[in-house]
Amino acid sequence: MDAKPKDLPQDRESLEAMLRALILERDEQRLRAQQQRKRAFPEGLDAAVAAGHAELAAATTELQNVAADLASLDSTIAARKQRIDKAMSGARTEAETARNKVETAQKKLTGAIANCAGHSGRLGELRKQRDAEDLLASERRLREATDRHAALPVPERNVTKDEVSAAKNVEDSVRSELESTERDIHRAHGALEQVGGAVARERLRDATEAFELAERQEREIEADYEAWKLLLDQMKEADAAQASNLGQALGPAIASRFQTLTQRRYEAVQLNAQLGTEGIVTGGAARPASRLSVGTREQLSTLYRLSLAEYLQATVVLDDQLVQSDDSRMLWFRGLLSEKAHIFQILVFTCRPGDYLPTASMVPDGPGGVHVDTDNGFVRAVDLGRVLDQRK
Repeated sequence: MDAKPKDLPQDRESLEAMLRALILERDEQRLRAQQQRKRAFPEGLDAAVAAGHAELAAATTELQNVAADLASLDSTIAARKQRIDKAMSGARTEAETARNKVETAQKKLTGAIANCAGHSGRLGELRKQRDAEDLLASERRLREATDRHAALPVPERNVTKDEVSAAKNVEDSVRSELESTERDIHRAHGALEQVGGAVARERLRDATEAFELAERQEREIEADYEAWKLLLDQMKEADAAQASNLGQALGPAIASRFQTLTQRRYEAVQLNAQLGTEGIVTGGAARPASRLSVGTREQLSTLYRLSLAEYLQATVVLDDQLVQSDDSRMLWFRGLLSEKAHIFQILVFTCRPGDYLPTASMVPDGPGGVHVDTDNGFVRAVDLGRVLDQRK
């Protein structure tokens, strides 16, 4: 079939032979095609077509079912979306309300924190004032003032300002009566010159005695007032002088120990005449003590109390004064307390004895004694819980 016309043979026999060959080749091709179709459709073409139509019908039905399911699913999705949108709207409203409540609570928390900080500062000031109180010195000044008071003339009774004012009013009234009496006396003298009489002389004597009594009462009241005023002025002067002397005596010692404790981070400590802390010098400028941390303020207060006790040779009591201190500063204070225990008595009440004593100086666990003496008897550790248990 691929031969060109010019290649065809010219005789009949050749043409017939070629035709037979071509027919045979066509039959073979058809046979191969049938065999291929039989292999592709073993049950036959009609059966394959029928099966295809059945599959098409089933696919069409399934497609319709899928379309129905899809429509139902779209309806369900729309309903759920509507519910979700409604729920989201409510949730957004609730979230906005909660956010407003959180902001309000945050503002209240900020205010509470500010109030707490203010109260903490006030508490620190009150603690410093409490720590600055020197009961022994106050008692000594009280005894001195009592002795000076005992040396003064003892009045019959204590008088008040109201009584002084009343006495002055009485004095004015008596003076007025005296002037009136003197005028009466002058008139009586004139009458006596003419008629005389014991009655006028008796009235004059009574008036004179009343005037002298009023003068004595006035002098006594003025003397009592001046004595009490002098005593008050002297006590104020003694308090101011003692506080100034203590500030000058304790200032260098406190500043030196505070510099050593803080590794010379701060240069000096300023004390006023009332032994209050005016400020801490750092970088050549004074800064308020309130800017120090709570632990540093507690350490400065402890140094102040130890220096004052050493100066007065008095006993000092520390009740877990250094709970906000780190290990390095507690180690420094442990050495300072051990050193000062040789000079004056120090009582430390604590539930953390490891902060103040080495392990060898603490009362061991288990049965036995309630105290341990170390450092040649200058340091004594006492387990108060065990002491109370033994007394029950």
